[in-house]
Amino acid sequence: MTDSQRRSPAQRGMSLYAGTVGVDGMPAGCRAVALTTDESQSTLTVYVPMATSRDLVAGVAATKKLAVVAAYPPDHSAIQLKGTTTSVRLANDDERALLQDRVDGFAEELHRLGYSLRAVRSINHWPAFAIEMKVEEIFDQTPGPKAGTAIR
Repeated sequence: MTDSQRRSPAQRGMSLYAGTVGVDGMPAGCRAVALTTDESQSTLTVYVPMATSRDLVAGVAATKKLAVVAAYPPDHSAIQLKGTTTSVRLANDDERALLQDRVDGFAEELHRLGYSLRAVRSINHWPAFAIEMKVEEIFDQTPGPKAGTAIR
């Protein structure tokens, strides 16, 4: 996939994972349920369920570092965005529809691959934290010869 064909990490149907490291050096992460970004991908907001993100949020509070992987399940194309967090807040009620839409889109992609819609739609997604980040590095994570190379 060329840079011009690259999927947006914010598009519907993406599988998202957010991770950080605590001050003790231990990794912490959880499934994220939605992501928004500007066109240049210089900033992003990633949404993580409150129920599963305690260690992630604690690590972000301690280090300000965050990495987000966005993968498209049908073809495994993926990118990793790394940077410094600028804020962590509770997601607003007016953002709930976006989170539901992204969970539904992810469920539909996995359903096409044989997974149960009911099981995937049951992913915990609300209430959520919204973690805002300044993107400093982007890497290709698609399996193949370019995996791990910097995009930006």
